Amino acid sequence: MNFFGVGGFEFLLILFVALFFLGPKNLIFGIRKMRLFYTQLKKQRDELISIVTEAVEIEELKKLDSLDDIKNDIKNIESSTKLDQIIDEVNDPFDKKNREKQS
Repeated sequence: MNFFGVGGFEFLLILFVALFFLGPKNLIFGIRKMRLFYTQLKKQRDELISIVTEAVEIEELKKLDSLDDIKNDIKNIESSTKLDQIIDEVNDPFDKKNREKQS
């Protein structure tokens, strides 16, 4: 038996010492106190893990492109599509006039 890195004999020794110091009446009370302490410790550990994880995620988001970079990229895409339309009109000026006449 291995309980938190403590073997079976060591665990029994700890229980015996606790029984000796606390007495039979207070032993159960002491076990309850230790259980509450352990659960509070686990909650604090989970909070700390969530805070660290959130901080890491925030740092990763900061490394991503900023909003200004995204806006500039969108403007570049819009201007390139306008240039494509202008190039199409320059290449086929008569095609547009023919379409207007047909309609």
